[in-house]
Amino acid sequence: MVGPWQEFFYENRTQSLIWKAADFVKLAESYGHVGMRIENPSDLKARSKEAFSPKLKERFVFMIFLTDQKKMYFQ
Repeated sequence: MVGPWQEFFYENRTQSLIWKAADFVKLAESYGHVGMRIENPSDLKARSKEAFSPKLKERFVFMIFLTDQKKMYFQ
């Protein structure tokens, strides 16, 4: 909630909002699983087919979906 409040009440002057999460794709791959990063909606269909393909049937597939956080606030 910090982000939306800073945007709404403080004219987008943000403080302490940079959050660097772990690279979960690399983390999944380091354990021998499959990691996929989906950045464009147009890639979703192809990457989903790949994730559910017979060659990956016995493997854990971890998918990261990057979204535009600005579009998520106050809608």
